[in-house]
Amino acid sequence: ARPVMAGTLPARVTSTRENDTYGHIDKHGRYRVNMLFDRARWETGFESLWVRQSRPYAGDTYGLHLPLLAGTEVAIGFEDGNPDRPYIAGVLHDSAHGDHVTICNDKRNVLRTPANNKIRLDDERGKEHIKLSTEYGGKSQLNLGHLVDSDRRPRGEGFELRTDSWGAIRAQKGIFISADGQVQAQGQVLAMEPAVSNLAEAREQMMSISGDAQKATANPADLQA
Repeated sequence: ARPVMAGTLPARVTSTRENDTYGHIDKHGRYRVNMLFDRARWETGFESLWVRQSRPYAGDTYGLHLPLLAGTEVAIGFEDGNPDRPYIAGVLHDSAHGDHVTICNDKRNVLRTPANNKIRLDDERGKEHIKLSTEYGGKSQLNLGHLVDSDRRPRGEGFELRTDSWGAIRAQKGIFISADGQVQAQGQVLAMEPAVSNLAEAREQMMSISGDAQKATANPADLQA
């Protein structure tokens, strides 16, 4: 009878390229790993057959895959305890690859890639914020809520869409920009009644000024100046 593997074993993801910048995977998204107990000498990047990774969301046209870099510690499980059916059951931080969320920033929920593309959701009560950021072109960000700098100093509130590069806003059907309030996001997105009312009031004021100017025989150009 074949042996049964209970629990998991520690291993590290490997690559055929030294200091690989990206994940070393095959056409099926599988990895090669080096079992930490294995003292045999293997060609770098060929320490195992291709191994699948267990993920929280997976399918043929959908899924979640954040590629693992060489050197990442993983826990290897075995399907039905079969030593010939290993898979990556989980990913671990270690002393050489520390966690980016610690007691120093334990109110933050962070998704960050090796290139520092980042989604950050801060749950500190009264200072909630969301940040979506990329390093390309200097830095481009969408900041929402309680806005802070890299030292966590307040720099505003509301929202900010900013970039050190070029920017464009494009909407084929039109763009509506308004300073009218909608408390707690109640109401239709394109509700224009307050804006239309303000424009009507402004038109009435201009008509009144124009009428007064005509009565005073003033030149409209003088008013415009």
